[in-house]
Amino acid sequence: MIGRGAFNGCSTLRSVTVPSSVIKLGQTAFHGCKNLAEVVLLGGDILDRGLFSEEGALNKRFSEMICVNAFRDCPLTNIKISFPERMSRLPKKSRLSIKRRIRNLRRVELTQDGTILACFSVVRRPSGGIDFHDKKNQTAKSLHQVIRLISFHELKESSILIELAMWKSRFNEDRARADCRTSVPDPAKYLIMEYCGFIGFLQPAICLS
Repeated sequence: MIGRGAFNGCSTLRSVTVPSSVIKLGQTAFHGCKNLAEVVLLGGDILDRGLFSEEGALNKRFSEMICVNAFRDCPLTNIKISFPERMSRLPKKSRLSIKRRIRNLRRVELTQDGTILACFSVVRRPSGGIDFHDKKNQTAKSLHQVIRLISFHELKESSILIELAMWKSRFNEDRARADCRTSVPDPAKYLIMEYCGFIGFLQPAICLS
């Protein structure tokens, strides 16, 4: 947790990256940070499956994590979400494939160093507090697509490892390596996907109007 008034009035603060281990931004945590223009949340619990099915759920989770006055009197116009840990675990080929497919997604930024950022607009309350706005769920839909792509490649890599493990378990020095290879039946792969929580990501997404 970043406690109450932790960076209150810190005029030199321009950008903040909040680790995934932080579950709460306290009251006035960044109050009066006049030059704070960028806040990036590293995806953790806030990226739970199903969170972005509707804007109300998004606002609820953000409100639970970020106190309304956490960014009072800051010039902040949006909050960004990133998930570098999941991306970094993928092979380079998979990362490049994901980046190519997300270039045209709305409200998603791809930085020069390859970081993927989903951007949610900040709306000011008359009292000075903030809410989060996602017009027609554009960011939520794009973020869901990104998570599905990452999950697909995670699953693909897991399947390769499973097949390799089964292959090694049958290895015998007296037999040709090709004869020792064992594939995983599709029903078994489906059960593995279901157990790991990947099924929902690979089903067609329903767009909300």
